[in-house]
Amino acid sequence: MQFFWYLPGKLYEFGVRLRMALYEAGYLQAKTLQTPVISIGNLTLGGTGKTPLTAFVAGYLIDEGFEVGILTRGYARSDTRQKRVLVSDGTQVRATLAESGDEPWMLARQVPQAKILVGKHRFQNGQWLEQHNSCDVFLLDDGYQHFQLNRDLNILVLDATDPFGGGEMVPFGRLREPLYALKRADVILVTRADRPFDQDELEAILAACDVTVPVIYTYHDVTGLHELGTNRPQAQRLLAGKRVGVVCALGNPAVFVEDVTRMGAQLVYQKTGRDHHAYTQSDVQQIVAEARAAQAEILVTTEKDAVKLEAFDFVGMPVSVLEIKARIDDEVQLKSLLLRAIVQKRRNKD
Repeated sequence: MQFFWYLPGKLYEFGVRLRMALYEAGYLQAKTLQTPVISIGNLTLGGTGKTPLTAFVAGYLIDEGFEVGILTRGYARSDTRQKRVLVSDGTQVRATLAESGDEPWMLARQVPQAKILVGKHRFQNGQWLEQHNSCDVFLLDDGYQHFQLNRDLNILVLDATDPFGGGEMVPFGRLREPLYALKRADVILVTRADRPFDQDELEAILAACDVTVPVIYTYHDVTGLHELGTNRPQAQRLLAGKRVGVVCALGNPAVFVEDVTRMGAQLVYQKTGRDHHAYTQSDVQQIVAEARAAQAEILVTTEKDAVKLEAFDFVGMPVSVLEIKARIDDEVQLKSLLLRAIVQKRRNKD
């Protein structure tokens, strides 16, 4: 089967390398916004824990007194009639889940003071926010491959458990770009560093790629549990000893499953789907039937899935939502880099 993918895969790799070369040589020009831009993105396909980091950075900058705008593409939106969607104006949510996509909708809840704009053309969307909403800094969500927009700080997120996607570009590995794209990063955040991984090998590969930027290790903590739909807080010990079913559609569901079992749950059922899966009532009915057949007492899901599942009837099956927050090993260094990028942009503008 891999033989049939060889030619399309190599053509894709050639296209990616050509695009990178055209921007590096100046034949294609990135555009610059007046507002400082901080990009947070991946080098690989699949979940790397980027969204909790985006929420962390946005929350920190808001606490420091900055008006934050988040520019995101909004993958897997079910309603794409509008090219530009203002998900949140920093005071209230202005769009539906279908118009927003799951991650922007979740960010609007987690960071309610951030202005969140969804759309493919993020330079034009940034200009629109500059004209219609006061912003001191933009976060470019999933922006590592978005060459069209210049950024003042380029944050690359690597998953400690699979940082380099097997070293091959898709479809043979999980890399979106060749490994030399690592050199575009201004800082690297290694997520899930509390999981077993080979730190020496990771740092050796970075050194071999001549990467000399700061490398900061990050973790994610389970910070709470709440009831789906009502948002009523629940004690984390609720899951201890319970027969639990897990429901999620993520890029890396294994990490979530491990979080649940670490809380003392007895895992009896799993329903995992493709990232950004749009649930239906039929899906939910099947999940409940299968969970009951496995004698599950309760279902547990993620905050990202919860925004899509809360509209459905679980026919009396209890559902809890696990709350996750990012924790930074060298928080001071990251915050210093963020503030320095914003200050430098303002100085250059003046």
